[in-house]
Amino acid sequence: MATNAANSPGANNAGLNKDMTRFPQGAFTAVDKERTELVFTRRYDAAPGDVWAMFTDPDKTEMWWARTRGMAKTGSSFDLKWLNVKDEGHGIETDWWYGRVIEADAPRLLEISNAMHGRIRIELEPDGGGTVMTFRNTIEVPAEVVAMQLAGWHVHLDHLQEALQGKSVDWQHWWDDFHPCWQQVHALYAAG
Repeated sequence: MATNAANSPGANNAGLNKDMTRFPQGAFTAVDKERTELVFTRRYDAAPGDVWAMFTDPDKTEMWWARTRGMAKTGSSFDLKWLNVKDEGHGIETDWWYGRVIEADAPRLLEISNAMHGRIRIELEPDGGGTVMTFRNTIEVPAEVVAMQLAGWHVHLDHLQEALQGKSVDWQHWWDDFHPCWQQVHALYAAG
């Protein structure tokens, strides 16, 4: 069962990084008339197995990304529930967005499809004592939404850095604490 991030050690958002420029920006390319691929390359000072766990262990995914259910096994279900949505001044959870594992090869490759977020592919390569991660998200969204999607993943992947250090996002306060960070990153992506 996933932990409640607000009650986890280090869940105080005041202790989390809010400088979202410490990692390079992601990029995007048109796949065809309907689909766009977003790509991020990040280096984390953690072993591939530790980064893999952050994508596949429900207790760890909730620290930085979303609530998950399913198994990181090819063909298994892999559903996501976003926790950083705001409604009437309060953080709320979304409904489950259903997904499936297209390919899983621990700890180097996880590819999933998701009803809301299209296809997500995470490739992990050892790099000294750390990991280079290539994160790809192929989505069908209007051109004006691409910068929003880039900013969203940018912030979540920044939260991943914090989670690898044992720090959890307090999702009930995400909107107040991190939406301004998202807005700054979004402005960078929108400026091109």
